[in-house]
Amino acid sequence: MTKSKAPFDTLRKKLLEHLAAGHCVGIKGLSNSGKSLLMRALAEPESASEYKKIAGHEGYLVYIDCNRAVAISAQAFYEVVLRSILEALVNKIPSKVVSNLRDYHQTITEADSAFTASLSFNMALSELCEQIEGRLCLIFDEFGEIYSALDDRALLNLRALRDRFREHLAYASATWRSMPEIRGDDVEDEFAELFSRFTYPMPLLEDTEAVDFLNALKSAPLNKTLKDATLQLSGGHPGMLVGIAQVLTHLPDEWKSDPAGFVRLEPQPRAECMKLWDQLNQDEREALVALVLDPKAGLPRQQNRHLHNQGLLRDKHIFSPIFSDFVGRKGRGSDIESQGVFLDTDSGDVWVDGIRVQVLTDLEYRLLELLYERRDKLTDKYQIVTAVWGEEYLGSVDDARVEKLISRLRGKVEPEPVNPRYLITRRGRGYKLLSDPQEEKS
Repeated sequence: MTKSKAPFDTLRKKLLEHLAAGHCVGIKGLSNSGKSLLMRALAEPESASEYKKIAGHEGYLVYIDCNRAVAISAQAFYEVVLRSILEALVNKIPSKVVSNLRDYHQTITEADSAFTASLSFNMALSELCEQIEGRLCLIFDEFGEIYSALDDRALLNLRALRDRFREHLAYASATWRSMPEIRGDDVEDEFAELFSRFTYPMPLLEDTEAVDFLNALKSAPLNKTLKDATLQLSGGHPGMLVGIAQVLTHLPDEWKSDPAGFVRLEPQPRAECMKLWDQLNQDEREALVALVLDPKAGLPRQQNRHLHNQGLLRDKHIFSPIFSDFVGRKGRGSDIESQGVFLDTDSGDVWVDGIRVQVLTDLEYRLLELLYERRDKLTDKYQIVTAVWGEEYLGSVDDARVEKLISRLRGKVEPEPVNPRYLITRRGRGYKLLSDPQEEKS
């Protein structure tokens, strides 16, 4: 059986080649784009073996999760770096060096000044680089937040260590944006210069990678139809792929013919969309909205390239239909003054004819969300009970209870509840929310 490759293996090998040549490397990518998967793979024993074959000397590849830092400060950063080195190299370097590193680590932990912590960190890395035969590669994952908070002195300290031990020290970093974007293009940052030649955007998963990634998930197995739906709806984004796969493992029978419709109703994929949206600047948001609302117009080449490098486009289209729908809802949010019912599924706000309505109860909101997703389609009692109360209530929620909930919702979204224009009833068949009330009346 052919062994499946780890996600982003091509990029991993490229980063490894740069590190083996003595360069510092970086990756940048938005939320849940697979940065941590790649950085962890870079520190695996297989990567260390490949490094040695390329470089001809030992590579000490140390993974450092900056989220483990106890605070967003230089002292906390120094502490987590030394802690990670000790965890990774305790059996690979001389015991005397290990003992000294532990002493330096304790000094940093107990330091009452930034100067003391910085001095101990410098001495620890200097001793380690002087004692090893090979190169120490520090792999900084989740580096963006702590990098944005480090003062210039701490960054110059890291740069000075790199310059002094160029043959024995290199850095790899993972951030959500390039370093100049994080701290501002007008900031002269000698540390960021180390990564300027070899910083790569995180790509979307290729089809074969996405299949392997999906097969490796520990969620309940999906049949081929649902696997194909997961791959198509996620568009190669790891976070979306995981979220959609988890949703589709619980796909109700009545939604088996429309898995995409079910995914659009679930909060987990929407949460992934919101994470991505929150990390975009205004220009990026406006470009995506323009692309969704007028796809034939396209985008300028430079803008298209930028969004592609952000992992937001594939073949000049938004990578995922789920995220595309999300962007479309965001874009149409500015048009809520137009006639009809508008539901912002991200904020939970509801407008009717441009007027924001009073807050809905939980049951009312679930009902409206279902009807809104199925605009202009009949929705029967079975679908309503399953979506609003849950499948286990199918035998206990009677017609009168459904009708009462419909009546309550109608009282909030209809200008004239006794003469409904939007939420209509089809006797014996179900209910329908009209997108254009002028086309059909009850």
